[in-house]
Amino acid sequence: MLLPLQLLIDGLITGALYALITLGFAVIYNGTRIFHLAHGGVFAFGAYMLWTFNVWLGLNIFLACLAAIICSAAFGALIEILVYRKLRRRRSSGDATVVASLGVIILIQAMLALVYGTDSRVLHENALAIYSLDGIVVTRLHVVDAVVAILIFPLLHYFVSYTKQGRAMRALADNPDLVPFFGVDRDRLYIVIFALGSALAGLAGGLIAMDSGALPEMGFEIMFIALTAVIIGGVGYLPGAAAGGIMVGVLQNFSLWPFSANWRDVVVFGVLIAFLLVRPQGVFGSLLVVRRA
Repeated sequence: MLLPLQLLIDGLITGALYALITLGFAVIYNGTRIFHLAHGGVFAFGAYMLWTFNVWLGLNIFLACLAAIICSAAFGALIEILVYRKLRRRRSSGDATVVASLGVIILIQAMLALVYGTDSRVLHENALAIYSLDGIVVTRLHVVDAVVAILIFPLLHYFVSYTKQGRAMRALADNPDLVPFFGVDRDRLYIVIFALGSALAGLAGGLIAMDSGALPEMGFEIMFIALTAVIIGGVGYLPGAAAGGIMVGVLQNFSLWPFSANWRDVVVFGVLIAFLLVRPQGVFGSLLVVRRA
């Protein structure tokens, strides 16, 4: 009975990290209706920024993580200003925006490979400290991941639901053309949304880099996982996006029981196809009729 419990714990930790990147993507999509594939590039950028500040510049891991989050937020805002804002002013179609976003993530991947090389950049050489309780093993990083998730999720919910900027974001999602009539600077609000979503991506990238290192192409894989989680949880509902990320993490880990690690993504995308065919609105899709958050 230890194996299922170990897989569940590992899946919940992995799912918490997936939930962070998925929430970042959902925050941006819900508020702007931009299919921000370059979000995966920001995720990889955050991982490399953590390595830069911690290993190259020698900052302690807490300050390095904080600096990586700030840099990721600024990088995401810069993408909004230099790419998406120009496309909006030209009244480009949604298809053009998706293509541009795909081009941005490819460019980010190429630049990271050019600057840092294609080998994995690891943040530590020694094995991670582990804790064992009756045969159940967790690492110190797993504990950190769990604490971060427990703190971030309610803080994000409070920000979106109860702050002035959060209410403006929800208003923008409901009717973007009406927002300026209430004294809200729409371009500035777009920057806030991209900075917030990108900060979550940078945080997730840094946490994953602490465990498995940073690679230029890591953003592509994580974006497919994030999209799967958003669809499973329910497009347009932030708690659903978080729940979808956790579900994907648990599903991936439990697929190791009957299958090998090579089948993890196959199982996840098989479930995605099933949801698209049977319940395309996702697990929490019915809630979208009455609310959007």
